[in-house]
Amino acid sequence: MRRLFVCMLTLILASLFVMPVAADYFNVRTALDEPGIDHNTLAKLMKNGKLMIVREDNRGRLQMITSGVLINAPVEQVYATSIDYANYSKFMPSTEECEVVADNGNVKDVRYKISFKFLFFKFKVEYVLRTWLKPNQEVTWNLLSCEGDKIAKSIGSWRFIPIAGGSKTAAFYSIYSDISGVVPGLSSFIKKEPSYEVALNSSTCVLVLKAIKNRSENPNWVQPD
Repeated sequence: MRRLFVCMLTLILASLFVMPVAADYFNVRTALDEPGIDHNTLAKLMKNGKLMIVREDNRGRLQMITSGVLINAPVEQVYATSIDYANYSKFMPSTEECEVVADNGNVKDVRYKISFKFLFFKFKVEYVLRTWLKPNQEVTWNLLSCEGDKIAKSIGSWRFIPIAGGSKTAAFYSIYSDISGVVPGLSSFIKKEPSYEVALNSSTCVLVLKAIKNRSENPNWVQPD
């Protein structure tokens, strides 16, 4: 009886340590969380192209960009494409390398190595995002580490909404990345012209949405050289 009590106590204590890890989830509030947002109306707006919503603070600094596109593929296929990290270098823009470095089921640490050009700035950076998965619904992430602390902040999410009886997907990509430290001079440049931070994140949104749409609709599609 005493042995049974000890075993039960051990299991209870173990669950207390496990529960906070299991409950660990990063919530990214986007334009889709605003009251009164009608997903079907958003899908109609996306029939003719991409939809983009830019949220700024009262100083004109970027807080979050949410962009959406209508994809002619079911949610399951689009979701699978969005987490196909092993093949990101084939179809994601500016991505030289991508790999999962820690895998705890629906919580993954993903390492990225990217090379990017914006205006007259060129940079390469390596970083790790902690990523939380809600299969076929949502993917969220938060910056875990960055080489040389070049990226100060990076948060974002994917949201997937079935449309047209499930034959299509309204895919929404939300991001904010503070990469003002990746190259000398970029930080002061953005402080003088905050609109360039919006332009940088917006261009990333457009390119990523295009890549996910093309790859989801055609699994053999790759980024052109």
